[in-house]
Amino acid sequence: MTGGAGFIGGHLVPAVLRSRSQLLVIDRVARPASFRVNRRLSYRRINVRNINDVFSESLRKGAIVHLAAETSVENSVRHPLSTVKSNIEVTCTTLELARRIDCERFVFASTAAVYGDRRGRCRETDSLAPTSPYAVSKLASEYYCRVYSQLYGIPTVILRYFNVYGPGQTSEYAGVITRFARRVLKERPPVIFGNGSQTRDFVFVDDVVKATLTSLQKPLPGGTIMNIGTGRPIRIVSLAEKILGILNLRHLRPVFVSPRKGDVKHSEADISLARAKINFRPSHSLDSGLRATIEWLRRAN
Repeated sequence: MTGGAGFIGGHLVPAVLRSRSQLLVIDRVARPASFRVNRRLSYRRINVRNINDVFSESLRKGAIVHLAAETSVENSVRHPLSTVKSNIEVTCTTLELARRIDCERFVFASTAAVYGDRRGRCRETDSLAPTSPYAVSKLASEYYCRVYSQLYGIPTVILRYFNVYGPGQTSEYAGVITRFARRVLKERPPVIFGNGSQTRDFVFVDDVVKATLTSLQKPLPGGTIMNIGTGRPIRIVSLAEKILGILNLRHLRPVFVSPRKGDVKHSEADISLARAKINFRPSHSLDSGLRATIEWLRRAN
């Protein structure tokens, strides 16, 4: 698993270990304290660009979950070339390792940002119109995954995650839910980029973990692409009001500032394909997910 020390990885690693699998995690940061000692878990602190340095015969026939990426849209707008190296180049390097070890399954963490601005539900067969270097890098990586499947027989699966949230999201590159909740917990008003009418499809991290694990286990054709969301979008201003309500701080009024370059206005998943192929059915409502996230943030502070 690349990028296993990140937000999604922090939830996925324990889930993989519970399945009794052997797991090698590669990330450029130190091993998180939350990763308890486990004889089935190995951790290598290296840049994923150097992933071929850990190649050994013991890895042959394994599966790969590729989570590592530069995920900040804002950073990608400021430093597009860095995003090419961090996302496209690293994905190709990891795919090349998959080819060398005759990988049994390669799951790539993509993003709903590849759809661009689109009203209505996004379907995997829709035309794509990325609006940021980050989104372009993910789309290019998707194409590489499909080409490696067609040319080399690597059974790749592409998961287009929508807005993932939940306990464990750090302040760096934190999603809007975490940013709002952190401010409101300090009795500061949430800051909204734009007028708040933009919509997002928020999916709880535990549901994302289940979808990812199932994608590793189910027989799926190489190059399969699936949306992982809920199909229940919410306006950002309504999200802010919901968080204020949970914390009984409705008197705090959101602050509106200029929209950010590269952000999409609307995002909503059609998850019918994931439902059909991997029986994906999100089990966490936004209300329950928000309460769990806020409670974790309260304890973390």
